[in-house]
Amino acid sequence: MSSNINYLSINENFPVAGQDNDTQVFRDNFDTIKNSLREAKTEISSLQDTSADVTQTNNYNYKVQQDMVFLNIRDTVKPNGNISNSSYTIEYKEGPYHTLNVQTNVALSFQDLPGDPSTPGSPPQNTVGKLILEIYGDGTERTVTFTTSGGSVIKKNPGFSGSITLGADANDDPHFVEVWRHSSNYIFLNYLGQFS
Repeated sequence: MSSNINYLSINENFPVAGQDNDTQVFRDNFDTIKNSLREAKTEISSLQDTSADVTQTNNYNYKVQQDMVFLNIRDTVKPNGNISNSSYTIEYKEGPYHTLNVQTNVALSFQDLPGDPSTPGSPPQNTVGKLILEIYGDGTERTVTFTTSGGSVIKKNPGFSGSITLGADANDDPHFVEVWRHSSNYIFLNYLGQFS
């Protein structure tokens, strides 16, 4: 952003010591200083309103960031807690990693992934959203299935039926599923397996 502060128009050689100085130059200098302070206030306010603040949570509102180098970046974990309803919606905007404790047979659906018509705002095209689900049972055999809304179609990796059976073991190890969607009508599922 270029600045409109006009400090170069200030006559820094004025007033001249030991002589009668023209008051018009005083007024011109004062006017230039006043206008430059007004511009400075406008520019600083704009920076405060639109620049990232390292001490605050920032919302980039789908602006593209490029040529960035990341070090020691962490993903947010969304603990969904105990799922006791027969249907449950995973919210993409709540984080890229979700944990669930399933206490009934449940159909999981997804909301706000890129390409979802209900996504608020104007996300850029040709983007992809990915989620990891870490799914636990409660010691009773349960079935987890995956559904969609808004007319999207689920595609899954070969050998994955599209549902997970949680075992009848209170210490059952978690199952992991990777979910992603880009600007298309498909939600892709990749069953990563049960980790022990």
